[in-house]
Amino acid sequence: SSFKPKGPTNEVVKVVNGMKRRRLGGSDIVVSELGLGTQRWVSVDHNAPDEKLCFDFMDEAILKSGVNLLDTAEQYPIPSGIGSPEGSTEECIGKWLKERKGSVKREDVVIATKITGGRNVNPRNIKKDCEGSLKRLGTDYI
Repeated sequence: SSFKPKGPTNEVVKVVNGMKRRRLGGSDIVVSELGLGTQRWVSVDHNAPDEKLCFDFMDEAILKSGVNLLDTAEQYPIPSGIGSPEGSTEECIGKWLKERKGSVKREDVVIATKITGGRNVNPRNIKKDCEGSLKRLGTDYI
């Protein structure tokens, strides 16, 4: 194997605003011990957080509290519907990243996204779904 670990798995690499950041596997990706789950963000559910509240969540967690991990998916929000189609959560995150460009650098946020499974999983659709996520997130890597 040509993989050379960057350091021990789960190693605490640094602490940011009191939040431990650990090595993900043996990679050079370092993630906060806590992450933000985004499944219901901007969904059609009556008590789902709207865009402003989601921005507040990211401001508090990422800008103030040392969180750097966002967990999302191309099919979020759940539930989706008229006015909040699948992909809206990634668009919300992308808008926040764009609007906070002066406060947060893209490389300081780890975005973990997923594609819809089942028969959808094949090389062509994986590439297409990832390209869609990149576009909605307004970034060039995930």
